[in-house]
Amino acid sequence: MNQDKEWSQDSWKNYSALQLPIYQDAQLYQDTLQKIKNLPEILNFEDINVFKSQMIKVSKGEKFVLQLGDCAEVFDECTDEHWKEKFSFYDRMGQILDAIVIGRTCGQFAKPRSQLLEKDGTLNYRGDLINSLSRDERDPDPSRLLLGAHYTKKGIDSLKQYEGSQIWVSHECLHLGYESAFVKQNQDKQYYLTNTHFPWIGDRTRLHDHAHSNFIKGIYNPVGIKIGQTINKTEFINVFKLINPKNEDGRAFAIIRLGKNKLDKLKDIIHWKQEEKLNISFFLDPMHGNNIDKSGHKIRKIEDIMYEIQQFFTILEQQNEIPAGLHLECTPYDVTECIENDEDINPKKYTTACDPRLNFRQTRKIIIFVNTLLKKLRNKQ
Repeated sequence: MNQDKEWSQDSWKNYSALQLPIYQDAQLYQDTLQKIKNLPEILNFEDINVFKSQMIKVSKGEKFVLQLGDCAEVFDECTDEHWKEKFSFYDRMGQILDAIVIGRTCGQFAKPRSQLLEKDGTLNYRGDLINSLSRDERDPDPSRLLLGAHYTKKGIDSLKQYEGSQIWVSHECLHLGYESAFVKQNQDKQYYLTNTHFPWIGDRTRLHDHAHSNFIKGIYNPVGIKIGQTINKTEFINVFKLINPKNEDGRAFAIIRLGKNKLDKLKDIIHWKQEEKLNISFFLDPMHGNNIDKSGHKIRKIEDIMYEIQQFFTILEQQNEIPAGLHLECTPYDVTECIENDEDINPKKYTTACDPRLNFRQTRKIIIFVNTLLKKLRNKQ
């Protein structure tokens, strides 16, 4: 762990930060953060320790991770009824693979955006934690941070009542003011991010000399780093040495998001890892590199997703690496946001708050496919 003496829950403020909202009422924003800091931890330290012990098994190639859930959770679906349906869905998918199941849930409320504004000049929607899908409520609102904390706790409380298999929770560590308010220190003076088991940093914010990486380096939780096309050797090495300077098991996970036609870059990434002897395990996110437009909707094709998964397994096997996990945006509901065989989009069933998700049937098809690949790989070992 990199819990250096110079790190504190606010030391990230000494670095350049991308994708952070600006609040018109700065005092109200600071007062809101203080209220969150005064709350007790949502997850206790032992919860996160147990999760880390599971992720150590992943680092050693003993377990596979299935990370799945909504692109962006919305507060309106933060109900026991919705959570029970989603937890059951995640559980059923995980059982197909005998996987460690991590939901994109109970906190996936903030989204990075490529553009601050929509084409008409309206502020972009950045997740319910920051603003509203309603175009009349796009100014960042500090009161939403308290709602985010409330619904995270409510969701985790609901998860504790779930009677199925163990499900862990994750979200993108994006809003650093909000995230840092959940940092707590245990009796051994280790810092934990107590609103999630598994935070990840997105491809837009992972620069090693910027705020997000220098915040996440100081917390004890296992962490994921999204890796996209813009990565280069120096940045890759620097960010993982920053995050995991002692090269520990169960600490750092590269979530690859390249796209079906750009996986040659994965060979370079693996070479950099092996050359530097970095302790990194590879997940695949086959969603974010495969966005296309159809009839004014952002969509993803099932064929593209499955092709990227196949290539990911093939390349890792060729390079003597073990696939460690799969990261999917999906929902148990009957949506048509991802398509197969050029089927048409039904606008009434395109309900995502942000990016297109797999529905139940599509998710199950992909996971059965992954199960076949895993069985083939294990039979060769």
